[in-house]
Amino acid sequence: MREDYKNIRGKIVHGKTPEERFKEVYGITIEEWTAKVEEKLKAQTGMSSEEWYIKQVTSSTPIDYLKRRNGNVSENDVELVKDLQTMGLNDGVINVLLDYVGVVSRIGFVHSLVKEMGEHWLKENILTIESAKVFVRENWNN
Repeated sequence: MREDYKNIRGKIVHGKTPEERFKEVYGITIEEWTAKVEEKLKAQTGMSSEEWYIKQVTSSTPIDYLKRRNGNVSENDVELVKDLQTMGLNDGVINVLLDYVGVVSRIGFVHSLVKEMGEHWLKENILTIESAKVFVRENWNN
């Protein structure tokens, strides 16, 4: 169990917004916490979080990326990746798509939905890692 979780378990939090609740629990703002994490990553890797993420998505095939993320890869996962590649998405964009689905999907990694999202990305001309990240940021905040 994480040490910081032990300190907050059972604590009544009064903040009305997520920012207020975060600060009440951790004693710093989300922005301050993010800056500390960024600073720590820069010290450890010599890269910003943005640079680190781009390196992660460009240095792995989607199959290797799924293995690292999920621990295993099924035959259906392999077929999904092949389908996304056949559609015309490059491996880096596929990795961003897989990350996005892994984070936002409440029903799990449903291959038909991932393929549908891949088709949508193609229609929207999301063909680079940069445009995929912009799409994710815009949709994450909505």
